Amino acid sequence: MTHSQEASSPNGHTNATAVFSHFRPYARSKAPALALSSLFAVSAFLPPTLLRPNAYFPPYLHRVGFSVIFGGAAYVLSTEDVRNGSGITTAWSLTYLVLHLKKSLGAPRHPLTLAMSGGAAGCAALYGTEYFMYQS
Repeated sequence: MTHSQEASSPNGHTNATAVFSHFRPYARSKAPALALSSLFAVSAFLPPTLLRPNAYFPPYLHRVGFSVIFGGAAYVLSTEDVRNGSGITTAWSLTYLVLHLKKSLGAPRHPLTLAMSGGAAGCAALYGTEYFMYQS
């Protein structure tokens, strides 16, 4: 038995695909995108007086814009258009991370910016797996 035969299950999926299959129902659901949209919306209403001095916080328009985009992606997923919904969420999650991850991780940190970056990374991984591994 060769290494490639050992790495495949009887139905032709690799072990990595079998591991990700446990998360597939979540990747086809609107709930993670809607939760991330809600997180960004809540952050838009945060008064500036609650922010720590010198802590990085994304600009107001970015927070509102990403909230709308992730809400739209949740709507697309709710119409059972998994291909486009997962693609939208993946692309915009990665866009947020490119724009804000480095500054969000720098000291001093704000818990909400870490939550937004972590949520965007989680959605990028979850929906990216659906988009790139399961769609043909």
